Amino acid sequence: MHVREIKDQLPEKLYCELEGVGELRPCQQKAIGAGLLDAKSLLVCSPTGSGKTLVAEVAAIKNILEGKGKCVYIVPLKSLATEKFEEFKTKYEKLGVKVAISIGDLDSTDPWLAEKDFIITVSEKLDSLLRHGCPWISQVATVVIDEIHLLNDPGRGPTLEILITMLKNILNSQFIALSATIGNPKELAAWLGAEFVEDSWRPVKLYEGIFDSKEINFFEGKGNISINEKHAEPAVQLAINTMNGGKQALVFCATKQSAEAMAEKISKVNTNAQQIDLAKKILHVLPKPTVQCRKLAKSVLRGVAFHHAGLVQKQKSLVETSFRNGAVKIICCTPTLAAGVNLPAFRAIMKSLKRYSEKWGYSWIPVLEYKQMTGRAGRPGMEEFGEAISIASNEDEAREIYDKYICGVPEEIDSKLAVEPVLRMAILGLIASGFCKAQDSVIKFFEDTFYGFQYANDYEIKMKIIKILQKLKDYNFIESNAEKVYPTYLGKRVAELYLDPESAFTLINGLNVANTAETQAISYLHLISSVIEIPNLKSRKSDYEFMQEKLIEYEQFLLIKPPSEFSWEYEDFQDAFKTALFFEDWISERTDDELMEKYKIRPGEIRTKLANADWMLYACQEISRILNFKDLISDIMKLRVRVKQGIKEELLPIVKLRGIGRFKARRMFRAGLTNLQKIKAANYQLLAELVGPRTAVRVKGQLGEKVEVLKTVKKGQLELSDY
Repeated sequence: MHVREIKDQLPEKLYCELEGVGELRPCQQKAIGAGLLDAKSLLVCSPTGSGKTLVAEVAAIKNILEGKGKCVYIVPLKSLATEKFEEFKTKYEKLGVKVAISIGDLDSTDPWLAEKDFIITVSEKLDSLLRHGCPWISQVATVVIDEIHLLNDPGRGPTLEILITMLKNILNSQFIALSATIGNPKELAAWLGAEFVEDSWRPVKLYEGIFDSKEINFFEGKGNISINEKHAEPAVQLAINTMNGGKQALVFCATKQSAEAMAEKISKVNTNAQQIDLAKKILHVLPKPTVQCRKLAKSVLRGVAFHHAGLVQKQKSLVETSFRNGAVKIICCTPTLAAGVNLPAFRAIMKSLKRYSEKWGYSWIPVLEYKQMTGRAGRPGMEEFGEAISIASNEDEAREIYDKYICGVPEEIDSKLAVEPVLRMAILGLIASGFCKAQDSVIKFFEDTFYGFQYANDYEIKMKIIKILQKLKDYNFIESNAEKVYPTYLGKRVAELYLDPESAFTLINGLNVANTAETQAISYLHLISSVIEIPNLKSRKSDYEFMQEKLIEYEQFLLIKPPSEFSWEYEDFQDAFKTALFFEDWISERTDDELMEKYKIRPGEIRTKLANADWMLYACQEISRILNFKDLISDIMKLRVRVKQGIKEELLPIVKLRGIGRFKARRMFRAGLTNLQKIKAANYQLLAELVGPRTAVRVKGQLGEKVEVLKTVKKGQLELSDY
């Protein structure tokens, strides 16, 4: 089917945009046959790169241009949201479609979204917007759910399931759900009320093989390939063979440490590349380069990179861009990259298909995860085929990989909703938003979820709901009478702050103690480390001595007292206390390298933890307002700045200046510029030496003094007039 065949069914502007597409791909043709252009809801299952995203775009833009209403486009990751935003903005703003992205503050209504047509977001943010009662949601005509198979993910799945159920109840919209192949698509389509569209066509043929350190066996797919490159590590052999052939590869590793080690090994063998400019950029992303920065820069110099959650976002972006433009030939990554940004390669190399967990030891990964990784093999428009290669250590393992993965079928999606923390948040959110106003309506809502669809009339979840409602009432988050259930003001704010009610109750109890006790920064840092929203660092036997010393020093200031060492709660307490000590070291101006060595936590992970800490401290600040704990608010606000900047309290006045972070502030303080008055009185030349000429000019401007630049001389120094 050619796009001109559907010209009469499309708005003129959209047809003109699609005219260059020409022949529609198989899944697109099937979607049109299933009622895409007639506002039918669809579940589209087809491989990566097969064109299913365009199906969603056509539905969304058609409905927008025809005046039917907005589109919300839900993706699982912020990085993917950013990528889609840039892509859709470029394609559709010229048609008059206002494209927006909303992935930030969970305690904001983002009222400006009312003026936008095409909104890209993540499920948690959209859920938060609904809790805040965003009025424009009724104007949504198209709901796109990208990567809907993540309903199966215990972390993200429940929030997505609750969100979809809410949207199905409040909207009469066209739902377009997208996924790679899943095990029970018809069941999922039936729950969505959608037509099922399935196709196996890929724009680039995929060959799946197994490597035994000598040759890649593609079975009946194509001829085997002998690998002549020698190395003790099979993944390195394949990587070098890929580069020698002028191609690129993603090497999927089980852990961050494994990805870094693999990149180092490959870069030592590849001595040809000299990506000097890129290496410099990577090295200087952070104010002070860390061991990890230097390790990545050294690998990138040779055209090899690693990519995982331990990198800060700018480093990830540099690696991704450099891979796309060919400067980086190999990326050694964790499997999260397969579910994130679009980054195809000639080869996807699976170093291992087993993962370690403390509960189960080493076990095989799900087939669905394998399919996600292999889906990155083959670059449309650049190559005729791609290769997905798994590594087997022996013949028995090769046979198992072939049977389980190459010939395997992805697992069925099962609802992960019946987990109590998720239910607590969901139930309070439903009541706080006014969506459910009675116990029966709460139970009815959960009957409408995918869980209810799969496990109809489940007595156990009904009992859980009743138990949670009573607990929310005990916490003073809701009130009820014979007919109705409604939120208290405190409960509504807890829901808007996107807190687990159990966490909120913990914070409230801690703040009650703080209101009548002597506190220090560690008091609040330990409190926020004791809730589920901040995953804790795990304490080790080697930590025992230093943690005991710190516990003796700080116990009197803790808002949650340590339980008995023999209780089951003590391990959780230790983990929370260690996390609090990490935060304290950060605000004591410990460097990234020092934190990495002491706590085994990388810069990217540090920033994630700091963002979560800021969120929890903000929640403490808001709860303190409601409880009228005025004396606590100032302390918490100061601590939020310290956590954001990573500074001791003495630097608070200095970091009020824009462009001054922890390192520049400390240099100024050591030079005697300890407050804004002293900085204002300081000689410009001294300030320029401490923070750099450009920053010095900006600082003086913020303090009401204009510095006129007369000319630029050698070494970037500025000659200035009197000011």
